[in-house]
Amino acid sequence: MSIKGNKFLVQFGMAKAILRFDSDISLTFTITEKNGEPQDTSETVAIKMTELRPRLFLITWQEASGTTVTQVHDYEHNAIYSNWTSTDGEFTNLKGTITPV
Repeated sequence: MSIKGNKFLVQFGMAKAILRFDSDISLTFTITEKNGEPQDTSETVAIKMTELRPRLFLITWQEASGTTVTQVHDYEHNAIYSNWTSTDGEFTNLKGTITPV
């Protein structure tokens, strides 16, 4: 499965975002909602993407702020697992849904 060139809606309950895969090494994310409030924060990041099995990907990146992100995208079950460490050392992990837009 190629996810390059596709957009996906990610929902974590407390946040929503659109992920656009610009290429196999570039992703643009746009946070559209956080804690029930509308947002419009975007960033394009360099990614490393590993296909673990058909329709299951491990994707990692570092944001301009220094936040590191590791996600597992399960397109077979429309599930996403996200883990990130912020620059202050806080570790967060969430499970949500991922669907094509």
